[in-house]
Amino acid sequence: MKTDNFILNQDNDRTPWRLLTPKGSARDWCVIWLQGFTSTIEGHAEGLKRMAEQTNTPFAMLNYAGHGNHPTELDDATRAQQLREVIGVYDELHKLGFSKFIAIGGSFGAYMAALLSAERPLESLTLRVPAIYEDSEFDIPFKDTRSGRTKERSDVWRETVSSKMVNKALHAVGSFTGDTYVIEHELDSVINPAVPKAYFEVAKHPNYIVIRGCDHSPKLMPDPEKFFAIIEQWIATIVISTKLKN
Repeated sequence: MKTDNFILNQDNDRTPWRLLTPKGSARDWCVIWLQGFTSTIEGHAEGLKRMAEQTNTPFAMLNYAGHGNHPTELDDATRAQQLREVIGVYDELHKLGFSKFIAIGGSFGAYMAALLSAERPLESLTLRVPAIYEDSEFDIPFKDTRSGRTKERSDVWRETVSSKMVNKALHAVGSFTGDTYVIEHELDSVINPAVPKAYFEVAKHPNYIVIRGCDHSPKLMPDPEKFFAIIEQWIATIVISTKLKN
């Protein structure tokens, strides 16, 4: 396994990102792995290695603004900035010769993956325990209180989410023409089940997967390794299936 660490420099925004390349894999396909809120490259390193090896496919991941060793503090970051970083890493991968991309996001990362699908070509899109946010918050720093943003407000708002509402992420998924995989965790205590169902309902070519007995993160479970293994197996299946179909 070859590990390359890079810095994406966009308008003085220095974003760390990593590319894991299995020995002998072709430089055409790449999975862009978009992690949940406050998760880091380092925290996902071992899982990415396993999935890259199992699928013989390179995996790329970044530390968004406010995450890991990114120099920007989370309070000063915006979702708009974080999406620019995701798009920037995609473009760097394209420069390296990759031409077919699979975006896989978890929680906050699923929201980023949904938005990426409207900005760059993807072969398939996977949204695991996907988050969603009000469009009014998109350009506002996390420390800014103008939007009235609180966890409690977000939880209440997500209960009202439906496929009929106007929202950038839902619109992006609804416009995506490739296969979309929505993964719900049966016992999710963070994301209201209305959210993954809304993404599923707007998708043109949807697939719905439920991981029974799992909370939002396996880390919240008594036996996390069991659920990490289940998730990784589903991801490997999706990656291999996408490559075979395209």
